[in-house]
Amino acid sequence: MRGSHLRRVTALGLAGASVGFAVLFLTALAQVATDPNLTLADGYWIGRLPWTPIGIGLVVAGSTVVVAFGAIAAWQRGNAARRVASGLALAVAVFWWLLALLPPPEGAYCADCAAPTPDPLTYAYSIPEFAIVCLALPAALIGLLVLIPARRPTPGP
Repeated sequence: MRGSHLRRVTALGLAGASVGFAVLFLTALAQVATDPNLTLADGYWIGRLPWTPIGIGLVVAGSTVVVAFGAIAAWQRGNAARRVASGLALAVAVFWWLLALLPPPEGAYCADCAAPTPDPLTYAYSIPEFAIVCLALPAALIGLLVLIPARRPTPGP
């Protein structure tokens, strides 16, 4: 892919993650409006269907798109500092995905139940702080590195 396409896909991923955060915030805010004794965190944990899974899915998918395509774009057109920063952010996001894809712990024995499978969206919902720090923030950093143009040195006299 060319650099301009990578930047567009990165911007699209940032937009998707931003819409996901907005959906989560508005869903929690609606819960607080319904019951003023709740906090925004309480509104998040109530997890209204279908909005909370939609918001989580948009944040995870958008952040992953930004990390994947943005890291490539940063490596293609960035200087050494941008390459190091995007590489570190990519490593943190890959670490999150590795943990999210680990098999979940075994529960009580159930002969009729299917074996539990990894579910990254449930992982992101269950530990939102970790998803924000290890997936959304690296995506935001990579997005900034890709979308903000690099300063060019000015020629001296």
